[in-house]
Amino acid sequence: MKTTTASSIKSLKKNKKIRVFLFFLILSSIIWLLIELSKSYITPVVFNVEYTDLPSGKLVQKKPISEIKVAIKAPGFTLIKYKIKKHKILLNLKNISKTKSIYYILPNKQISLLNSQFSNGVEIVSVLKDTIFIELGASVSKKVPINPNIEIQYKAGYNLVEELKILPDSVIISGSKKYIDSVTELRTKPIRLDHVFNDIELTVDLKSPYKMSQIKMSASKVKISGKVDKFTEGTFKIPVNIINVPEGVKVTTFPKEIEVIYQTGLSYFSKITKNDISIVFDYKEYEKDTLITFLTPIIVKKIDYIYALKINPPQLEFLIEK
Repeated sequence: MKTTTASSIKSLKKNKKIRVFLFFLILSSIIWLLIELSKSYITPVVFNVEYTDLPSGKLVQKKPISEIKVAIKAPGFTLIKYKIKKHKILLNLKNISKTKSIYYILPNKQISLLNSQFSNGVEIVSVLKDTIFIELGASVSKKVPINPNIEIQYKAGYNLVEELKILPDSVIISGSKKYIDSVTELRTKPIRLDHVFNDIELTVDLKSPYKMSQIKMSASKVKISGKVDKFTEGTFKIPVNIINVPEGVKVTTFPKEIEVIYQTGLSYFSKITKNDISIVFDYKEYEKDTLITFLTPIIVKKIDYIYALKINPPQLEFLIEK
């Protein structure tokens, strides 16, 4: 029994010595690591890069490299931070160089600018890419119309009483000439409306033909509006009006009045008069072809809120007397 107790005490003392040894080993390792991390080292680090001070009248046509590897000198603690997470640095394009049509910058000539972006203790030693090529082009602008990409299905008996209004109806686009020259209009994102019987009021996104980094637009959305009304039909008769009849020529028509059948919104119906429509027949039509026996009506005036127009008879018989 005494032998077993002595053996246990001896084992405990041995384990205690091991634990003490491990404690001081770990402590000394930590102290050594802290000392080493407090020292400065030079090591390559990858940074995200952004470009500033683009020359006036120029535009980047193709996105240049977005990452560069930089040799930096900094304490070990700081280097760990830059290794774990990518940070950003800025490169200046103000004094960009050019050979023939090729633009480029030499990052190592901007070391002082790069170092000004970091706090004390961090030094940019060198950029491990000696040349960065930048594709630049002339920046131009022009005004282009908006063409709405909208499909509308109206409820039976309903329709627009005026043309759709687009606000703004055009925008200024700016960018590289090679992109801008190919754009003649801008479309909206496709919209479909069904069973419409109320006025239309929409805000719709414009669809750019290129990436937003390639062209800029003075507006990204447009408002589309339109007055929708229930339609009704009206009719009235007006005298036949023949123009360009030569002096000394008399034209007799059959009939002497024509019937005008029109469709309009219910809210406009009481406002429409004969003066809102003007229809003529041109004698020159006969002069071009003396074999014809009918003249065709020409609508020279029709107010916007008349949606559809039918003329009866659709052709006019006539007799010429000289």
